[in-house]
Amino acid sequence: MALKSIVDELLKEEGRSMTWLSVEMGKTFDGLKLSLTRGSIKYNDIIAMAKVLEVPPATFFQTEVTPYNNKTAQSLVGDQKGEYADLKNNLKNCKEMLTTLKDQIKDKDKIISLLSKED
Repeated sequence: MALKSIVDELLKEEGRSMTWLSVEMGKTFDGLKLSLTRGSIKYNDIIAMAKVLEVPPATFFQTEVTPYNNKTAQSLVGDQKGEYADLKNNLKNCKEMLTTLKDQIKDKDKIISLLSKED
């Protein structure tokens, strides 16, 4: 499930809006929405979002959104079958993060080249 979908579901459960979340996090609505949609949100923003929504950060990396309950807290990774399922998920997450970081580097290089041009 995409990160934005997870956040949308959590906000829906709480009866809150994306605007509320962005204000609570000290972010712009457009910036937060774009980072969630692109999956390029920063680690510190994920931690801040988890605190605001009062859920563990691992909630944003689940395939299903499950309401967080302190009394019946489950494993942060969830129950997965197979000895290597966790490793495969970690590898997939690393590959996605690598792609995102490469895209960010390309964007920053493009910005630098545009700023370096003399008119």
